[in-house]
Order: sequence, then C-alpha cells, then structure tokens
Amino acid sequence: MHVPMHDDDLTAAALAAEHRRLGAAATRLVADYAAALDDLPVCSDATPAALRERFAGPLPEQGTDPLELLGVLARDVVADATQISGPRYFGLFNPAPLPVAVWTDALCSALNQNAAAWRQSPTATALEERVLGWLCELLGYGDGAFGTLTSGGSEANLIGLKCARDAADASAATAGPGGARLRVYASEQAHFSLVKAVDVLGVGRANLRRIGTDARFRVRVGELRAAVERDLAAGLRPACVVGVAGTTSTGAVDPLAELADVAAEYGLWYHVDAAYGGALAFSPAHRGLLGGVARADSATLDPHKWMFVPFSCGALLTRGGARVLRDAFDTDPAYLDDRRGAERRAAEGAPDGAAGDGADGAPDDSPLDFFRLGQLGTRRANALKLWAALAGLGRDGYRRIVERQLDLTRYLAAELAAADGFEAVGDVQTAVCCVRYLPEAVRGAPAGTRDAVQRALQQRVERGGRAWVATTVLDGRRALRINVNGFLTRREHVDELVALLRAEGPRAAADVSAGP
Repeated sequence: MHVPMHDDDLTAAALAAEHRRLGAAATRLVADYAAALDDLPVCSDATPAALRERFAGPLPEQGTDPLELLGVLARDVVADATQISGPRYFGLFNPAPLPVAVWTDALCSALNQNAAAWRQSPTATALEERVLGWLCELLGYGDGAFGTLTSGGSEANLIGLKCARDAADASAATAGPGGARLRVYASEQAHFSLVKAVDVLGVGRANLRRIGTDARFRVRVGELRAAVERDLAAGLRPACVVGVAGTTSTGAVDPLAELADVAAEYGLWYHVDAAYGGALAFSPAHRGLLGGVARADSATLDPHKWMFVPFSCGALLTRGGARVLRDAFDTDPAYLDDRRGAERRAAEGAPDGAAGDGADGAPDDSPLDFFRLGQLGTRRANALKLWAALAGLGRDGYRRIVERQLDLTRYLAAELAAADGFEAVGDVQTAVCCVRYLPEAVRGAPAGTRDAVQRALQQRVERGGRAWVATTVLDGRRALRINVNGFLTRREHVDELVALLRAEGPRAAADVSAGP
C-alpha cells in the first residue's frame, strides 16, 4: 500500500508523479459524477445521524493510500451530496460551476498563492487587477473605479458598509463609533449579512432601518425618504442607503436610480448589493433593471452565483477607486515591508487610475498588496477561476445563458399560473419565481394551515428526489421559491417540475388535513 510522505517521496519528481496518479483518478471521479447528474436523486435520504455515524472514528495513526481515500469520497460523500449542479435543482443561488473554473480552482490549490501580498502572488495579483477592471466595466463604473475579491457577498457587504461608516464618521476606525448614532437603510428583503455587518462594525443591529416594500417586493422610496427625515429630526446621523439588485427571496431589483437620488440628496453613502442580479449587466435586453448602479459608491457582486464560478468568490467594487479601500483597511506589518510600496504610499497624491493602469494610484511598476484593501490576511487566489470563467464564456456566452434562464423562468411562471390552485406571489423580475399552492379547499383555511401546505409540498418534492425547490416568507406567509439557476436546466426539466408540483399539491394538502 502506498504510504505518503516517506523521505523518498519528498522530491519534486515524486510530487509530480503523485499528482499524475491522483489527478487521473480525480478526473474520472468528477467526470463520472457529471455524467450521472441527469439521473441522480437531487437530495439524499440519509439522516444526520446516519451520516455522523458514517464518518465516526478517531484520527488515524497511519496514513492511507490517497487512491483509497478518493474511493471513500465517491462512496460516502458524492453519493449522498445534494446535486446542486443537476438540471432539476431549483434552489438557492448556487448553480453548477463551469468546468474551466473548477479545474482552474484545482490549479489555484496546487500553486497555493497567498493573494494578499504581491510578493507571494505576483501573477495572481496582476490577474485580480485585470478581472476587477472587467467587473467595474460590466457595472458601468468609470476609469477610476477599483475593488477587491472577497469570499462572497457577506464579506463584500461588510467591506462596503465599513467604507460607509468611515465616510460618515472619520474617527470611527481609530476611536470606535461615537457621537450621533449612525443609521443604515435597506429594504426588508435585503440580505441577512447586513444585520451581521452593522453588528460587527459597531453601528448596532438596532440602527439598521428596514424599509417596507411594494407589491413587487422592491423598497418603497417614499418610506425611505420619510425614515431619513425622521432620523435627522431626532438628531441621528443617516450614513448609508443600501439598494438590492436581486433579493434572495424573490429576485426583486430595487429602483436603483431613485435610491441614488435619495443618497445624493442627503449626502449618504450608496451601496448596492448586486450579488445575484449584477449578472443582468451581461444582457442588453435586461441590464436596464440595473439603471443607477453605476452611481453607487460601492457594489457587491458574487461570481459564485450567476457567473458560475465555484464557491467561494465574491467581489466588492468602489466607484472612488482603491484609495477608498486602502483608507479603510491599510496597515503596515513589518514582515510584509515593501520598500517600493512604502515609498509610493508616502508620496501618494495622484488621483486613482484605472485597474491595470495605476489602479491604486501607483505607477504601473509598483506592486499592489490586496491585504491593504480588505480585512483578510490570507486570501485564496480567486482571480484565477474568475478570469477563466469570464474569458471562457465571454460577454456573449453569459448573455445567452442569462437570457435563456430568464425566458425559462417566465415560462415556468406562466405554466404555474395556468395550473389549478397555484397563485403567483409578486412578479418575475430575474430568474426567481414565487408561488403558493392554495386550492379551493385551502384558500379559506387559517394562515397556519396555508403555510403548512407550502412546507408539505416542498417536502414531498424533496423526498421524491426528482427536484428541489425552497420556501420563503413573503408578506408574512410561506411561499414556494423556485430559481432557474443551472445552465443544464432546459424546458423539459421545467415541464417535469410543473407536472410534479401539480401531482404533489393535492397530496400535500391532504397530508396537512390529515394532521400528524
């Protein structure tokens, strides 16, 4: 049996041979998994207890041949994984990743660059500058814009709100938040990461003002304006308005241009969470939904959502350039001293340039350390897989997929509208469709019963293994949430889902009527 890391194995030649041996086996494992996606149950029926028992046991004293470990993964992990990459997964914003991005991510692991410091990742840093420039261009930002890649939307929103806090209270980074309480405003449909961000930043959860939404689940701008006026009259300090381009529950897009007007009128930082909906910018037919996003001081994108990059990969972009981020996060650890960078920062005074052309206000031959632009001290080189995905599909490839998924979602909504007992909740703005199953016998039942029917229907679909959908709460009541987010999903899969929901709906209602 092969036992790794004998002294004879600790050579570059032995390392290369082991990569060839394991790489071939891993490729077969991944390819076999992909080939089975059409037929695999979307969800496992394994119980938490059974899975814990499956992986029970002490840390091994002796090593095991890695080929055997791949076999264990195939048997015990892959077989009972949720088939998120499958065409019948209609769940959250986590679609199948592009193969080129998957294998580029493997290269990223092998290179093991720390993308926090240029000296540790020169090529990855240069590539990150380039892809950030592409993302800024995608959203319509000007030449002075820049940003940083993040672990996802939660980190990106935290960074954006950190910049907003510092803009409202210049002493907060040094002395902590003080003086008048800061207020942050966001739709009641905004992502939960905002709640955590205001907590972490010392702004306080109570100072996140949740603004009501209209029948389309978009923020009410008049209500926002009234909230700002009330807070000003009370001696509070409005600091930031957050717009959402693609809410998690419904995919709704706030009126971004109107929010930009409010932010400008009151001198507030304007942050747009476009983690999901930012990909609409690839489509000339639909990018109008994002009108106003280029006026945001900062914006969140999540390439691991609608750009089909493997987890995890997010981005925070700033209209004001890298200096905004450096002012918020820069520090000078002695062990990462960079003479050229230190000299440049000491003499800095030139305006920020474009990404890849003095992106951080420096000459092109000065290195950029991304640890100065965010809170992470160790950063995965996510630029590699993001670059591979963007370059591999190109604008037109993304346009075709995004538009096809939007068409499929509208088709789904029309089919369910024509099905007996299903009622639309809100409208389809992106690739998310929300409905309730409320047949005649259920429509007049107590609210708790109606909610129970939605949960029972979701559970029936999940346990059947032929599809997966989520539920959410809208206007205080449970609803089914269906997202067409996989590029493998075709019309026949949507038809199968509609047929499944129509067949299981009456059974779910009967289950609830029968009681426990």
